[in-house]
Amino acid sequence: MNKLLFPIIVLLIASCKQEFISPAPSIYTGYLVVEGVINNGGKTSILLSRTNSLRDTVKKYERGAKMQLEDNHNNTISFLENSNGSYSITTLQLDTSLRYRLHIKTSNNEVYQSDFVGINYNPPIDSINWVRDNNGVQLFINTNNPQNNTQYYQWQYNETWEFHSAFTASLKWVATPAANNALTLSVEYRDTLDPVINTCFQFNASNTIILGSSAKLSQDIIHLPLTQIPAASWKLSVMYSILVKQYAWSKEGYNFMERMKKNTESVGSVFDAQPSELNSNIHCTSNSNLPVIGYFNICTITERRIFIKNNLLPGWNYQTNCTNETIPNIRDTIKESAVRNLPVNPVLLDELANIVTFSVATPVCVDCTLTGSNIKPSYWP
Repeated sequence: MNKLLFPIIVLLIASCKQEFISPAPSIYTGYLVVEGVINNGGKTSILLSRTNSLRDTVKKYERGAKMQLEDNHNNTISFLENSNGSYSITTLQLDTSLRYRLHIKTSNNEVYQSDFVGINYNPPIDSINWVRDNNGVQLFINTNNPQNNTQYYQWQYNETWEFHSAFTASLKWVATPAANNALTLSVEYRDTLDPVINTCFQFNASNTIILGSSAKLSQDIIHLPLTQIPAASWKLSVMYSILVKQYAWSKEGYNFMERMKKNTESVGSVFDAQPSELNSNIHCTSNSNLPVIGYFNICTITERRIFIKNNLLPGWNYQTNCTNETIPNIRDTIKESAVRNLPVNPVLLDELANIVTFSVATPVCVDCTLTGSNIKPSYWP
């Protein structure tokens, strides 16, 4: 083949890409999803939704359902519907000698019922510890049950961290009406009534299924990695906190969660395990052909919070990569700069303490509310 012709053929083939629409029929969606654990001794929230197709971007909440917790002595406790498919009971104090099941009737008259289950004992979390290494900070969960009767665990966490803007501003833009409905911009000092924009908080929740088991050990002791904070991350630029919630599972429930983890976290390569059937303990009694996503579980949810301060991590070296520049306090210069900057601090004052020049920087370097909340959480020191 002519050596000049071969690249032309390759280019022609590469340029003929078209969207492939599979002739296979779409898979039915709309199965009920039940998320949550019955929290014995505290508030319980159960979320009901429906499965979506891959093209759907909005979660389909199941509203208008009737949900009850039933024991094997025919006593019932009703859930209160809140919003967006959430159903709750304020406080539960269940009899550990009884067994319980969940009963759901949806707005389209589908009836779902779980198997009867007992209450799983959940020990307190011993501790959350952390170790600094070359990759940052690794956090670990530690649990010990001397009764040796739990063995199957799950954890979820919520992170909070305080961060500060790169520059603490003492100045602000002020717009005043001018002729022809125009506005004139000037720079003035901030006062105590202005919102705080240099100290903010950010929040993050775990988005993976974190499981651990001591079933193959001689003692019911857990020491497992929980999450990693990357080196020089803004999470530890000032102070960081993590609240960890621990759940206890039966062996069958743990196996369900393991399959759920494998099915949801697979990267899709040819070497991955194939998706497996979940085998829920919740069933549609009005139509046995309808599967349910979820597993009914009861335990006392235990939790623990820790704080880590930046001063415990010398050389953390978080960098904002923010810079500032100095501009004169002139109307035209202000008008041009205000399009892309916020004022920071005075640089030069005249003999009457009027601002002659001042510094400016991009908004995200000055106003932390652009990337977080300036409302201090109630649990923050």
